[in-house]
Amino acid sequence: MKNITNVNFKFLLFLVILIPFNLNSKTVVDLIKTNPDLSLFYTHLKETGLEEVLEKKLPWKWTVFAPTNKAFKSIPQTAKDKILSDKSFSKSLMMDHLLTGQKISSDFGEDATTVVTVSNKPLQLFKKDSLFVKDMVVVKENINANNGVIHHINCLMFVQPSEDDFRLTESQQKKFPITSCCMRTDTEVTEWIKSAKEKF
Repeated sequence: MKNITNVNFKFLLFLVILIPFNLNSKTVVDLIKTNPDLSLFYTHLKETGLEEVLEKKLPWKWTVFAPTNKAFKSIPQTAKDKILSDKSFSKSLMMDHLLTGQKISSDFGEDATTVVTVSNKPLQLFKKDSLFVKDMVVVKENINANNGVIHHINCLMFVQPSEDDFRLTESQQKKFPITSCCMRTDTEVTEWIKSAKEKF
């Protein structure tokens, strides 16, 4: 009887320790690579060398705002021609979607919290019914990997200081210091490239 109890205890220990480990044994890249809805994002991570960075064993975890294929198909042709076809610009744009440190939706409340992307741009995140990146809703939250978390978004992010956002009034620029929205227009593409060139 003692041996049977011993075996049962070892089996339960196996379930408690090993099974959760196996469920989270994939990296953020593994989950992106195997998701057909993120195939275009994965292509750009691979082409820009960010895939290797995200797979390295580092002392921090990642937060990835992963644009879906729908997001890539909804951007202006000028973004494809002038940003995604240029390796440096494409890498910088993909880095707009990455944070160091794992941020899940429950980390945020209704008041906006400012975080900084790998490309050194501030983002404002808050949680209501869904997780929001300023004006963008996260369509699928908290996909956990062993080295971070992925949130799906249906757009490519256009991030800039609001003082540079020609669409905002002066009072709006002061009230909302950061513009985060979907890259939808040729003007936004031009403004993003102008800002990127100033940083290079």
